[in-house]
Amino acid sequence: MKAIFITAQTGMVVRDLLRCGPLEQVLNHPRAHVVLLTPGVRDPAFVEEFRHERISVVPQQPYAPGSMVWRLMVRRWRYARSPRVGDAIHRLEERFIPTPREYENLFNQYRPALVVSGDPLRPGDANLIAAARRHGVPSLGSVRSWDNLQKHLRTRADALTVWNRLNAGEAVALDRYRASQVTEVGAPQLDVYFQEGYRSLSKAELGLDPRKKTLLVATSSFTYDSDQTYLVDMLLHAVRAGEIHHPLQIVLRLHPDDRVGRYLKYRYTPEIVLDVPQRYLATLGWTMNRDDLERMAALLYHADVMVNFATTVTLEAAIVDTPTLLVAFSPIDPEEMQRYVIGLHFRMHYKALVERNLVPIAWDRAQLVSWINRYLDDPRLYRGERASIVRDWVQFTDGASGPRLGDVILRHAGLEPPAVAPTPLMRRGIECASR
Repeated sequence: MKAIFITAQTGMVVRDLLRCGPLEQVLNHPRAHVVLLTPGVRDPAFVEEFRHERISVVPQQPYAPGSMVWRLMVRRWRYARSPRVGDAIHRLEERFIPTPREYENLFNQYRPALVVSGDPLRPGDANLIAAARRHGVPSLGSVRSWDNLQKHLRTRADALTVWNRLNAGEAVALDRYRASQVTEVGAPQLDVYFQEGYRSLSKAELGLDPRKKTLLVATSSFTYDSDQTYLVDMLLHAVRAGEIHHPLQIVLRLHPDDRVGRYLKYRYTPEIVLDVPQRYLATLGWTMNRDDLERMAALLYHADVMVNFATTVTLEAAIVDTPTLLVAFSPIDPEEMQRYVIGLHFRMHYKALVERNLVPIAWDRAQLVSWINRYLDDPRLYRGERASIVRDWVQFTDGASGPRLGDVILRHAGLEPPAVAPTPLMRRGIECASR
């Protein structure tokens, strides 16, 4: 039996790594024993969901970088010009990262073959990765989103898995990994879009009026103080004033980190459907299961237009060929819009999408209303550009990114992935569990 340590710091890591195929694929190997290091150990619902004869759930030991580690980390990002220099600075960083006694005990007890950081963007796994290196155990970082590498990884594992070839290039250019250390696997949370079960969900089942066109507004967490209700008010006024040329319903799909209270005033507004994330783990935060992922895919599939603030939903909408519009103005928060969406997102992970004109941008209210009408009149607009987004950023369209990531984990642990399919029992108990 070979032990594989996997960390889950947040509910979204639970979604991506534990519910959408990677964990199932790892457990499909009879010699794999998974040790989950997570705050979820304190949540009875989490422990019950992942109860399995070859899963152990243990506490993750909290870690935050001290000032010296932060200074060295920033210098590595700025000044390392090669993997060799990046590794050298990182070895110096790790001298200042202590190994908790609890981790020493875990390494002695399980003698893991591999340590997997479920979210290397965050610094919380750095002490575990440092402990692994001291024990001579290889480590793997599962980069969980396409925008993470542009923000620099706080946890530096020996190797990485990433969504696509663009991310692989960023890992080499920005975080000074060697190309041989990076594997493209796709996004497990996007597999549902290529398995097409969501297409059986009708508008009526989603709580929508089949007689009306649908505009989906995906809110953002671009700052926790930003109030995005101004956009909803503008759209509602445009609908009621007849500026939108078709009967229209507005679906408000709230970001998990958005403040729900701001949107409660729309509860009884007939033109608006509130879609609020409802699945929450006490120690891990917001999360999603298979049902939630299929609902989101179905909402985008049935939407005639999707409006957002430069989020990942743009990629999801492109998969189902839903016309998409970015919003880049705010009459109530212009400084935050300029700083965060335009000054940060448009210059980082959205830079290529903006420069290649792969998705239109509304810079004011008039453009917002105009683009919505143009899309409603002709949904073929930007269809080729949406296909480019899928090709370059989603890349893997076989619906097997979760198992593919699981295979990479097994290989890094020295186990050859089995060729047999997961058992039905495991599918019910582990994969994208619908509890």
